[in-house]
Amino acid sequence: MIHRNGLVWVAMFAVIALMFLQLPPMAAKQDSVYHTYSALVEVDALARQKFVVPIEGDKLVDGAIRGMMYQLDPYSGYIAPDELAAFDRRNKGVFIGVGIELGMRAGKPIVIAPIDGSPAAKAGVRAGDVMIAIDGKILQDRAVFDIEEMLVGRAGTPVTVTVRRVAETAHVTIEMVRGPVSVSSVRGFRRLEGGTWDFMLEPETRIGYIRVSSFRENTQRDFARALSELLKGGARALILDLRFNPGGLMEQAIEMVDRFVDSGVILSTVTRRRAVDEYRAKSPDTADEIAIVVLIHGSSASSAEIVAGSLQALGRAVVVGERSFGKGSVQHMIRLTGHRSAIKLTVAYYRLPDGRIIHRTAENSASDAWGILPDVEVVLSSDEVRALQASRHALDTAGPALAQDRDHPEATASGYTRELIRDRQLSEAIRQARDLLAGRTAPTRLSKHATTYRNQP
Repeated sequence: MIHRNGLVWVAMFAVIALMFLQLPPMAAKQDSVYHTYSALVEVDALARQKFVVPIEGDKLVDGAIRGMMYQLDPYSGYIAPDELAAFDRRNKGVFIGVGIELGMRAGKPIVIAPIDGSPAAKAGVRAGDVMIAIDGKILQDRAVFDIEEMLVGRAGTPVTVTVRRVAETAHVTIEMVRGPVSVSSVRGFRRLEGGTWDFMLEPETRIGYIRVSSFRENTQRDFARALSELLKGGARALILDLRFNPGGLMEQAIEMVDRFVDSGVILSTVTRRRAVDEYRAKSPDTADEIAIVVLIHGSSASSAEIVAGSLQALGRAVVVGERSFGKGSVQHMIRLTGHRSAIKLTVAYYRLPDGRIIHRTAENSASDAWGILPDVEVVLSSDEVRALQASRHALDTAGPALAQDRDHPEATASGYTRELIRDRQLSEAIRQARDLLAGRTAPTRLSKHATTYRNQP
């Protein structure tokens, strides 16, 4: 029998032997790392020694990390120590900036949508605008994340953006003043006296309407209140308007879908190693008695695509409008060891219940295997889109002042009422909702557009 001390020595000898066996590959790995980054170290040293003015701080390191992130994809980025607080505020739904949500299309930064009520929306920034410059700085070869950081800043400071409009060649310069962008993301169809929202679109048919402009920390809370108000009012159908919604927090989108389904997978995220995280529906408080029509547009992205695509794939909603933007990637904020900085890194793709990957990639861009395809396609012209955005802006910025405007021609005996224009997409959504209620149609459990795609990232 071996004494206990003998066992300890045997174990220690085994560990030491293992370490010696691993020394050659460890040394080789360290040599490979040094070889890879030796040029970066040399450039840093040369710049600090010879640049015409002294270089202070970590600006070279910060710039190198930003460049590394840009080489990955447009949605990854570096968050410097002085940017962390602002980044956290943006996710919470209140920040200082102009309120532009960006994506990348054909290598160019494109406005997915200006946030409703933001300085950008008030100044006339439009969905689809291609961003050319900010304060004269050309944006070519800059990541979406870095451009967004250029737009935030201190309240009251001016910023000028240069854009190119859809189907136009001349550049347009737009001046704005940074201010608080409070993302109150749940709205109704019309404003009532005192500026409150009315969510009942058609009282006679009991068709409700909820417009969700983004997905922030308070979105599902406000959505639940609006839906509860509709259900108490006897709503039998809901038009969920996700047009010009650039997305936001994935968890908020999952909770919204969960409100309408009681079982099954709502969403999966898939990493490069095929690791899958599934998000399943829970049965309590499911509003399964209400019919749903979802409105989408080319500016519906990310979490908006999760909601529309999942409800479509699960046979819970009819989707009306135009093909969505195709941004279905998951970014994690990872704090760097020993630093007060962080990176925002794309780590996975969203996968819908029927196997579709939302994200538009180089491999699937020429096919139907990206974004959300509507069940009923209705394409708006650029003039119709401008009119719709103007109508939304007028409605969203009116607020409580409506009650004071008694002389306005739209004023009624019950108080001032202003509502969205009834565009062709909304008119079709109303028609689809009526058909659902009449039993003339029903959502297909797996959309005809979705049954054949099981592409992997």
